[in-house]
Amino acid sequence: MKKNKFVTLCVIAALPFATATAQTPGDLLNLSQYNYSFGTARSAALGGAFTSLGADLSSMNINPAGLGIYRGSEVGISPSLTWSNMESGFQGRSNDYSRTRFSLGNVGAALNLYQGTGALTSFTLGVGYTKLADFNTTSAAYGQGIGQSMTEVFAEDIRGVSESTLRMTPEDPISPFQSLAIGQWGGILAYNTYVLDPVGDNYYAPWNNLSKDARINPSLYNINKGSIGEYDISGGFNFQNILYLGFTVGIQDIYFRNENNYSETYSNNTLPLNRLNYIRTLRQDGTGVNFKFGAILRPVDNLRIGVAVHTPTYVSMNEEYTEYMSAEFNTQQNWQESPYAPNQYNINTPTRLLTGISFTLPGVGLITADYERVWYDNMKIRNMNGNNWEFEQDLNQDIKSFFQPANNFRVGVEATPLKNFYVRVGYANYGECIRTKDAFINQANVRSYENYSAGLGFRFQNFYLDATYIYTAYKYAPYQMFYFYDDKDKYTIQSGAVDTKQNRNTITLSAGLKF
Repeated sequence: MKKNKFVTLCVIAALPFATATAQTPGDLLNLSQYNYSFGTARSAALGGAFTSLGADLSSMNINPAGLGIYRGSEVGISPSLTWSNMESGFQGRSNDYSRTRFSLGNVGAALNLYQGTGALTSFTLGVGYTKLADFNTTSAAYGQGIGQSMTEVFAEDIRGVSESTLRMTPEDPISPFQSLAIGQWGGILAYNTYVLDPVGDNYYAPWNNLSKDARINPSLYNINKGSIGEYDISGGFNFQNILYLGFTVGIQDIYFRNENNYSETYSNNTLPLNRLNYIRTLRQDGTGVNFKFGAILRPVDNLRIGVAVHTPTYVSMNEEYTEYMSAEFNTQQNWQESPYAPNQYNINTPTRLLTGISFTLPGVGLITADYERVWYDNMKIRNMNGNNWEFEQDLNQDIKSFFQPANNFRVGVEATPLKNFYVRVGYANYGECIRTKDAFINQANVRSYENYSAGLGFRFQNFYLDATYIYTAYKYAPYQMFYFYDDKDKYTIQSGAVDTKQNRNTITLSAGLKF
């Protein structure tokens, strides 16, 4: 008997306490998708197409060679306001949730420390912070009258496990969770809340609490919180105003929290179970380091050609996972919760290659375009605690199977209709990164997305002020509220696919001083 891999990618290590990982390929993808619309207002307005442009604080995070184009120094800050809407569709029903959030997109300084007349014309040091990803979303899906229940999945999860292994007692509430994988924890809780009853030899069934004609009304309420921010130390070198080289050391700060609330009520159920609540929480935080190297060539005054390589971010992750279940019967309510399952491991995000070209006409404007290749199939999880080498290898193989390299395109146009006044528009397409057409479990993962942007800029002597509006449309892979597949007897337990759409609106203001 074997479950679909999207369900089984959880493991518990043979450690003194319940050390475990809830990491799945979808979680790793979530931590590896960056959006350049959170930087400065100018770079966002131009679609993030800054690989060849430079002379902007966002250069540290895109192509550090752009720092070499500075002729002076600059300090700036870019706060932003975002409001987003997530729409979930299930069984022809649509549910919307909106969130509004204020955040800091970028802050930094570019310090022109050297001006010379030799081969090295100038050197600029950059320090700054850039927001790379925002996880703050809420979604909900509701159904009515489906024919299968998550309690059937719980029964399959613990088929063949002895009752003595499953039983929680006030004196020893932890042993079952130490003995079984996280993928079986729902079964442990279901047994101890009397959702499942033993039938035969180490076999459990929900049908003692669900009548044959019962119809299931499922719902899933999903809350994500957190973000990824990066602190950069960069250097940009200018060689005779023709060749520019740069490097960045990036330190990432990652925080992600997910609360997954699943519930079932029942119609036409003549047996005593009225309601099931199943809550899973995952908290992840990590620190990572990456390196960026770039070059910009200006063969003629108005033409710039850029290239940059971003190494994987090497992240040290800390994780805590827990589950809670309550069952409402005619005459009583039972509840149980798991212990916290802590874990530590490392992940590698994808390698990125960026190329760009731009053409400027002083006093008229510019046009810029980027192409980016992101190798999502090379993401990795490493150094898991315990004897988890085989699971680690399986997970990394699944990553190669589920994901593919993405091709991203960005373009921007800036016009100067009046002196010191700029009008900007941009577009970015972040390509398909998921190879498999199967649905994920319990989570909506981004397949691809597009950014549409427009902005204005003003220059007042040494002071500048930019404003940009960005509209982002996300496409998500479908997901199942619950899923089980038996490859021996060829049967499936599933909720049916949930389709998700998200639109995000962002207004970014940038203010700064050049000196």
